[in-house]
Amino acid sequence: MLKQNKLYSSVYIVGTGLAIAMTMVIAIVYYIKIAPIYPENNRNRTLIANSLRVNYPKTDGMSSSLFSYEFVKEHLYTMQSPELVSAVMEVWDDHPFVELDNERGMLPVKVRYTDHNFWNVFSFDFIHGTSYTDTDFQSAIKTAVISASLAKTLFGTTEAEGKRMMLDGNDYRISGAVRDVSLATPLTYAQIWVPFTIRAENLVPSKWGEGMLGALKVIFLAKTASDAPSVKAEADEILRKINNSQDKYVLTMSGQPDVYWKSVFRQYNNMEINWVEVIKTFGTILLALLIIPAVNLGGMVSSRMEKRLAEVGLRKAFGASYRKLMHQILTENFLLTFLGGAVGLIISYILIYTSKNWVLTLFDRWPGTLPEGTDMTITIGMLFNPAVFFTALAVCFILNLLSAIIPVHYGLKKGIVYSLSNNK
Repeated sequence: MLKQNKLYSSVYIVGTGLAIAMTMVIAIVYYIKIAPIYPENNRNRTLIANSLRVNYPKTDGMSSSLFSYEFVKEHLYTMQSPELVSAVMEVWDDHPFVELDNERGMLPVKVRYTDHNFWNVFSFDFIHGTSYTDTDFQSAIKTAVISASLAKTLFGTTEAEGKRMMLDGNDYRISGAVRDVSLATPLTYAQIWVPFTIRAENLVPSKWGEGMLGALKVIFLAKTASDAPSVKAEADEILRKINNSQDKYVLTMSGQPDVYWKSVFRQYNNMEINWVEVIKTFGTILLALLIIPAVNLGGMVSSRMEKRLAEVGLRKAFGASYRKLMHQILTENFLLTFLGGAVGLIISYILIYTSKNWVLTLFDRWPGTLPEGTDMTITIGMLFNPAVFFTALAVCFILNLLSAIIPVHYGLKKGIVYSLSNNK
């Protein structure tokens, strides 16, 4: 068929490829957002709590923010159902710089403020040295873990353990260096990681929210993926007990902690996820990407069927069944769709790689900006994986059915005499 009508085949393959490419871009973006990727290899059993809301029923007032250190220490660190509980500090007015030697100036860096459990929740590859200890964390010692690329910039080597650096005018001892982390993993990305206890001013609870609101995001690592509901149930029980102990306020986490994949779709931290809106948004996008091309391709298939009616009529005259003809034509069409899918997959990889610095934030309500001097890293493992391949195959199959089954059905239903006379 490819050789019989090269123009038809080429147009069909390219049209299919462009349609599938757009669909695959979405699939790859959300695979990268949700799938286990270094160092967030345990995403399938990770839960995240971004917000605590304090409602005042008597005055209809409300305060919401991240968690205070006191609340985390008293209620969340002590939870029994998770394997580990970690907290990271969000600092919005942070613009840190590292001093370079030999009067090379100052280098802007991304710093993440963590506790000691952070290094056990996530699977960092230490190239040299180790993470800072619980003692370092509790004592607010100025110690840091740095990325391998920053170590090379500062010292010309990744062997950074025990070396010193100046961060915002403060002297830090480096405890270790880790393999670089991609901006595609926003929960862990940084160039420098330090204990959040060094930011004592950010540990002070907000003057609103009964001392329970602060600057900490909380991450729970369930023992297994199936234990995630138990972690959420225990968190809900903690809030229930606090709410029942007094009548001044009511605490809620707005449906959190979320399992990792759900957190990707959360638009507002202090509100429940609106799944109707999520489904409507992505359903509309997918329908537009599949239905519109399917209609166009269906027109091409219908036109092609009209030209093949004589062939179909002749085969019917020699006893070919409807089922056999339908199977043959759909198989031929699927071959073209599959080739178009391969072209589309290649196009989607090119689009993702060339637009990597912004495409991963394509569907974010509050997209961030890349830190100065950094680049989004996309690894081969993020692109070439079974999930993406089988998604592409499924899209090919659906597009094949949508574009071909109706025109083929009507073409095959026409009588032998009509089909044979159509060639005159």
